[in-house]
Order: sequence, then structure tokens, then C-alpha cells
Amino acid sequence: MRMGLELVCLLLLATASSSWAVNCPWPCRCAWVVDSLYADCSRRSLHTFPNFDGIPVEHLDLSGNQFGQFPTQYADIDSLIYLDLSNNQISALDGKSLIGFTSLRTLLLANNSIGSWEALSPNEAFKYAPSLKRLGLDGNHLGSFGSGESFELLTSQSLTELELSSCDISALGGDQLMNQLPNLERLNLANNQLTQMAALPSRSLRSLDLSNCSIQHLSGFFLDSLQHLEALNLSRNTQLEFGGLEEDPVLTFELRKLDVSYCNLDSIDLSGLPQLTELRLRGNLLRSIDATTFANNTMLEVLDLSQNVLRLLGQDAFANLKRLKQLNLAFNEIARLDRNFIRNNDVLVELNLSRNVLQKLTRIVSNSVRTINMSWCEITFIDSSALSSLSVIQKLDLSNNLISDFPTFMRSETLQELNLANCRLSTVRNNTFREFPELADLHLNGNRLTSPIPPYYFGSNKFLDQLWLGDNPWICDCHNPLFVEFYDFLTAKPAKIKDKNHLRCAAPAIFYNKLWEFACADVWIQNARSSSGGEKAWSIIMITLLLLGGLILAYACLQKFLKKRKVRDNHREYAENDDELRRIRDLNDRILLEDATPSIHQQQQEISLLPSYEDALRMPKLVRPVKSMMDLSGPERARNSRKLRRSQTHAEGEGSQSEAEDSSLQLDSRQRFRSVEMLSNRDKERTAQYGPYRRTGHMEYSQSGSRRFSIEDSRFPAAHLKTQNLQSAEQIGNFQSYENSPYTKRKPKIAEIPPFKRVNMAAASVEFLTDPEYDDVEASKPGSPFAKRKPKKSLPPPPSMKVSAQVYTLKQSPVLELDPAVEDYFSAAKKQASSSTIGSDFQELHAPELRSLPDENRSSASPSESEHDLERAKRRKRKNSSSRRVSGSFTAANAGDGSSSSSDTEQHARVHRPMRETLF
Repeated sequence: MRMGLELVCLLLLATASSSWAVNCPWPCRCAWVVDSLYADCSRRSLHTFPNFDGIPVEHLDLSGNQFGQFPTQYADIDSLIYLDLSNNQISALDGKSLIGFTSLRTLLLANNSIGSWEALSPNEAFKYAPSLKRLGLDGNHLGSFGSGESFELLTSQSLTELELSSCDISALGGDQLMNQLPNLERLNLANNQLTQMAALPSRSLRSLDLSNCSIQHLSGFFLDSLQHLEALNLSRNTQLEFGGLEEDPVLTFELRKLDVSYCNLDSIDLSGLPQLTELRLRGNLLRSIDATTFANNTMLEVLDLSQNVLRLLGQDAFANLKRLKQLNLAFNEIARLDRNFIRNNDVLVELNLSRNVLQKLTRIVSNSVRTINMSWCEITFIDSSALSSLSVIQKLDLSNNLISDFPTFMRSETLQELNLANCRLSTVRNNTFREFPELADLHLNGNRLTSPIPPYYFGSNKFLDQLWLGDNPWICDCHNPLFVEFYDFLTAKPAKIKDKNHLRCAAPAIFYNKLWEFACADVWIQNARSSSGGEKAWSIIMITLLLLGGLILAYACLQKFLKKRKVRDNHREYAENDDELRRIRDLNDRILLEDATPSIHQQQQEISLLPSYEDALRMPKLVRPVKSMMDLSGPERARNSRKLRRSQTHAEGEGSQSEAEDSSLQLDSRQRFRSVEMLSNRDKERTAQYGPYRRTGHMEYSQSGSRRFSIEDSRFPAAHLKTQNLQSAEQIGNFQSYENSPYTKRKPKIAEIPPFKRVNMAAASVEFLTDPEYDDVEASKPGSPFAKRKPKKSLPPPPSMKVSAQVYTLKQSPVLELDPAVEDYFSAAKKQASSSTIGSDFQELHAPELRSLPDENRSSASPSESEHDLERAKRRKRKNSSSRRVSGSFTAANAGDGSSSSSDTEQHARVHRPMRETLF
């Protein structure tokens, strides 16, 4: 039994766990029962059918909704075997509605709006369901069954069970009807008003239900046509006459079960039914039973004669029923029982005599009866030998009788359950239950017991484990040791009392209707406190140990809690720090990204700070070799300047010029060096290295030219650094071509860039470079300083250095091949070795000889106008030099004497190395 319960629990758990694995459509509920999927969509007031595509549902319940048509879309569900559409509003069934339901076995259409057999298409629709076994049409208004036209006849080769109860069928019968249902086994026609009944010749029908059909007479011809009928229900046909006519007797040898309950039969003849095994005659008017009543029904196993008016039972009334197992005589008027009335029924197990007027329980002889129900029989006296002849009795129900005293010497070796509830017992003696050694369940509730029962009264009942003592007027004497002992006996584990909540006090008045444990709790606790000293000491020791254990446990829990909280705080702090670092990193990355990708306004501002292409060409070039721009701004600038002037004086060996010209050139040199200093500071700004996590604090410059921050742990950038647009030193260091040069950000004016014919880097003016109209300097510009210069002596022409420059124009036009205007610092051609004696990074290039061209304007110009033009050019150069300090133009002073810039005998020009080598 326990294994079965465990198996059921496992199946339920498996069902509950597997139900979640199905994507059940709303609002249905799906559940697995063993290996079948049940979908319950009943009583949801649905108007549209739920979608079960891809769900292997087998049992689908759609009852209690508002569907008006048959769901033909479920024909694609191959696993569907049960479909319940009862209690809907389906009015018709098309002849092709069941096409595709090849696996359907049960179809229930009860309580719908089907008005006739023609609306069901009975001769066509059910042919397409070859596996249909059960069809339910209860509650529809069909009118008749089997007596209409051929197209109204139900046709199905597989149908075995048909339910047509409450269908307003008034006519029944016909050979053609049963021929269309060759495999029908069970037919339910209950609750119809059958006024005409024809024969139903069928060899397959096993069960027929004609209850509550107003049948008055059942002819023998009707039963003869049902050759294999086994169960017939004729109950609640109140005007039925069964087997009373001699000219038309009821005779059948196949009928096994017959129910003629509530038919108002006062007599019955069952001699023509020799194979009956179950007979129910409940609710009739039978007054007596004798030996001839069931003389020919020797195969009976279940006989129900309850709710009749039986008063006398003959001595041999059931003597011939050798196979009788259950006999029900309840709700009769039996006042006396013969001790031997069931003596010959050797297999009788259950006897029900409840609701009779026996008044006295006497001896009953039976060697097979195990259960006897004699409740509500008004019994006042019990014979002490009443159970002596019941050798296998196990359960005796004597509840709701008038028993005031249970006999002392009553005994039974097999009795296990004794029910004396709701009687009038007031006392229980020490030998009342002594002779019931197998007693396990005793009901004494609802009696008049007032005093506690000593536990030793149940000393012989070793198997007693269920006691029912509630609803008795107990007197709760909490100071009585017997009362306390009895309570301990009932509540000691395993507890024997089963109705503890009904165990209440009736006296004294202060404890009225209170439970025992609440009524005597104060007294029992006080008595426990006033126990012996040893018990008190032991209790104190136990309580102390419990308190110590509780304190230790609380301390351990507190330590564990503090440890967990510390770990939690550490994790939280770590997470906060990590989040803060992430925010700072994201902020720095965003700032760096903004610095790396400046806006259009910043680009325009940066372009405005850089010198234009014409300004860069007009900037005076350095005469002396310089390794880097840092030499111009370092602390040894003055010493290097003097050294450089001394070395150039020794190298060139030329005399000094006039003091005015020398002073003007030295003034221009100082202005250039100041411009160079500004450029070097800007270079430091570009090449400063700073990390993404140190962005505040003032900058300090080291001797190496890099900058560092004075505040190491600052997190947010300073305000002057946020708006500062710094150029990356890496971009300058990785300078590759003029496309990446900052000079190309400003578009040059194409008309002002001349094609260079010759390059003289030591010339005092480059005006002829910006005039695209003339190639002849002396002829084109008579006022140019080049026209005043004397032609150089004929020297062997040095190899000219060609510099290529790329000029991007918007319009493509053919351009003549001219010498480059800007020196190509990144050309792959090998540079010529410098012949300078000073260890410099500058290269010496032999400039081609400049030949003076005849200029009429120059010859005619007066010396005063030429000096005036020269003075004006010098002023312009000083103004441009001072204005370019902010724009970052590259200027340098001409080291040496002033005569070196205007000498006609100069043959060499010094050219700077590429920008990335000069700056770094």
C-alpha cells in the first residue's frame, strides 16, 4: 500500500514538473498524466479556439465556452484522442467536419444547440472518424432515434458507446438503426419520454439504460431481440410492471445486472433471469421476502433491498444464494432477526441492517461476515453472546443507538473496530474491552462520560492506536493525578487521541467548553515548578546548558554576520571604486578623443595660429647651423651665440660693415630668437606626456623639455587644460609628408606662389619669388634689392638641388615643369655631405650663380629712393617678426656680420634639415 502511495506521489510530481515544459496556449492549463498530455480549457467563456499547433495534446477539454462551430482546425493534431465540446452553442455538424480526425476516440457534444438528426449529418459525418468509440449527444433536441428516414440514421462502423440521455426522444426502435451501428455495445437513453418502443435487434449491445423513461411494460420480445444484453437499467419508471404477465414472461439467459429501483414494485418475479449476479430493488414497496423470491437466482452476488417496507425475513429467504457477498437491508422496518438467516451464505462479507427497529442485538451466526452495520437501530440492549458466533467479525458499527451499558463479558478475538459513538454510555469498566485483543479503533465520542478512564483499562488492547473521546461532558479536575495520567496516556507519542480539538471540559463552570490543555495549563505548570529538588536542579542545569548553547550560537551567528557584512562592505567599496575608476577612465578617454579630434572651430583656430605658406617663405633662414630649436631657448643660448659668431667670423674671414646696419641686424636677430623661444615653448606644450589618471595640477618643465604634473593623485583635469587644444607630439614626430603638415591646413593662394627658377637662401629679399609674371629679376623689378646687387664672379656652377613640392588645386590644368618652390625634406634622394667645419646638422648647397639682368628702372632710380625702400623693407620685417611670435612662425637670427647677407661674393646657402629632426 505504501509503495502504491509513493508511486502515485512520484507520478504527480512528474506531472507537475513536466507541465511547465509545454508551451500551453492561454488561458488553458496543460498537464502530463503518465505519458498523456491533458489540456483543460473548460469554462473560460472563449469565443475563438486556442491554437495547439505543434503541441502533442491527447485530451482536450473545451466544454463550457461560447463556441458556435466545430473546430475543424484540430484535424492536424494526430495525437488527439479525446475532445470535449459539451455545453457550447454548436448547432450543426457538417458532413466533412470530421475529416482528418483519424485518431479521435471520444467526442462529446452534450448540451449544445443541435435541433435534429439532420443537423448532425449522421449518415456521413462519422464515417471519417474510423477510430471513434464514444459519442455523447446528451441534452440535444433530437426528437426520435431510429424511426426516421435513412439520411437521419446514425452510421458508424467503429462506434461502441452512444449517449442520448435527455434528448426528447419519443420513438425508439428499428432494425435499420442497429444495422448502421454494428459494433454498438452501450446505449444510454435515460431521461427520455419513450412512448413507443420497438425491438432493437442487436448482437453487439451489452448495456442499455432506460431509466426515467416512463416505461410501463417491458415485453419479453424486446429482451429476446437483445441476445447479448448483460446490463439493463429500468430504475425510476414508476409505472413499470416487470414479469407480472403470464402471457408475456420475461426470459433471458444473458442478463447479469438488473436495476429496477424506485419503480414502486410491490412484488417481482425473477424466475426468468437465472444468470443475474447483481440485483438492485432499492426504493420499492416490497413487504416480505421468503425462500421462493430468489429461488431461481442462485448466481446473485449483490442484493440491494434497502428503502423498502420489509418487516419479516424468512428463515430460508437467502438460503439458496450461495454466492451472495453483499446484502443491504437498510431503511426497512425489520424488528426481529433470526440468528440463522445468513447461516448458509458462506461468502457473505458485508451486512447492512442500519435504519431498522431492532431494539435488541442478539446472536447472529455467520462464518464469513466481516462488517456489520447496525447504526440507527434504536438498540437498547446488547446480548453478551451477540458476537460469539461471528467468527471473523472485524468491524461492528453500533453508533447512534440507545445503548447505556456495554456488556462486561462480551468478547471477540477478531474485532478491530468498534463504533459506540453517540450512544448513552456513562461508565467504562476495567473489563469492558478486555476481551478484544485485536481492538485498534474505538469510538466513544458523543456519549456521557465524565470521569477519566484509567489507562490500565486498555492494558490488554496492545494494538489500540485510535481513540475518539470528544463531545463528552468531562469534569476537568486538574489536581487529580488520574486525570493527568489519562491525558498523558492519550497525548503521549504516538498520540492515540484523534479528536483532540473536541476534547473539552463541561465542569467546573470556569472551564466550561475549554480544551483540556488550556483549562489545566496553569495548574500543570505550577505543579511542574513544585517538583522535587533534584528535578529542579536538573532542570536548572538543562536550562543553563541551553542558554549557554544559545549564547554560543548567537555569538557565532553574530561573528558570521559581521564577517559577511565586512565582506559585503568590501565588495561594495571595491565596486564603487571600480565604478569611479571606470568613470574617470571614460572621462579621460572622452577628453583625449575630443583633443585628438578637434572641432571645426578648433581646427580653424589652430590653423590661424600657424603661419601661412607665404609667411613661412618670407621667414628669414638661419645662417648658422643649429641642431634643434632647443639650442635657441636653452640656458646656453648667449654662449652658443657668441661661439657661433666667432666660428663664422673665423670661417668666412670677412670684415664688418657699418655700425647702423650691424645694430639693425642684431635687433632683428634678437626678435627672431624671441620668436624661436615661443616656438620652442609651444613645442614643449605639444610634446608633454600626461596620463589619463593625472590631469590636474600645474606643469613643470624639466631640462629635457618634457613636462610633468605636480599633483600626482588628481582625478579631474584643470580648467585651463580642458579648453587647451594641444597638438600631439607623436603626430609631429611621425611627420611623413606635406599632406600631414600643419602648413597644408591653410590653402595657399595659387596666384601668389611663383615657380622658382633659382634659390638663394642667403638673399635679403624674396620678392622676386612671389611675382609670377617675370623670370628676369632685373628686368621685371627695377626697384627690387636684387637689382642693386652686383653680379657675382663667374664660378663653376655647383650642382643645383631640386626640391619637389605638391600643390593641390581644385581645377586640373596643364602645368609647365618648373623647379620646385619648396625644398623636399622627405625625398628619397641622398643629400650631399656638408663641407662646413662646424659639427652642425645643416647641409651646404651650392647655389647657382645669380646673374644680374639689366633693369632700366634701377639705373634710373636715385640712391635716396633705394635707401628708402630698403629701410621700409627692414621695418616690415621687424613688424612681421614681432607679430609672428604668437602665431608660432619659425624665425632665426642671422649669425655673423651684416656683410654676409649682402655680399656679392657669397656662394653657399645653408638649408635646414627636415622639421621632425629639427624639433626633436
